[in-house]
Amino acid sequence: MYEMDVELTGLVPMMHDRFFNPEEVDTSGAKLTGKDAWKKLLPFKAYIDKNGAFIPTDNLRMMLIGNKHRRGAAQILGSDIQKAKGSKYKSICVACIWVLGKVDPQKVYLSPRRATFDDYDERSFINATGSRSLTRRPIFNVPWKLDFIVQVTEDRIDESLVRELFDVAGLRCGVGAYGPTFGRCRVTAWQLRSKKAAKK
Repeated sequence: MYEMDVELTGLVPMMHDRFFNPEEVDTSGAKLTGKDAWKKLLPFKAYIDKNGAFIPTDNLRMMLIGNKHRRGAAQILGSDIQKAKGSKYKSICVACIWVLGKVDPQKVYLSPRRATFDDYDERSFINATGSRSLTRRPIFNVPWKLDFIVQVTEDRIDESLVRELFDVAGLRCGVGAYGPTFGRCRVTAWQLRSKKAAKK
């Protein structure tokens, strides 16, 4: 097993779109209706706690792994850039590459610290009925950085491959929601932290 200290620096604003239950919102008995109701709900879409704005570590892992809505770096690097390695790289990312926050193992805080979002994005989408609806999501403007630990649990995985996966993830997947339009970033620090010899 080995670990790296990694820093990602944002090139464009980052968007958050945290899922939340509207029943979480304390309206003090008032109904969330009317044209300005979205303003009360918008802060709940951002990942923010008492220490400031953050990104869940799973979000950083999903940049590598991907899902049915958004391809990850494993598929992009393994299928588009290289050949016939997409499924291999994806299985490596799922089983062997972990992201840990330095303050909280499950959260990576934005630097400089933010107590709230900077702005919001508004755009329309086609809803289930076929008509258009508006969605608004909080965004964090540049400059922003994320500083975290990458843990690789299998020594046979070359560090250069892990670095390449994060390079591709930052530039072609992006951190947060609606990437790579938002959340595009580059690796600005990569330092090997420790390497323990694998037991035979």
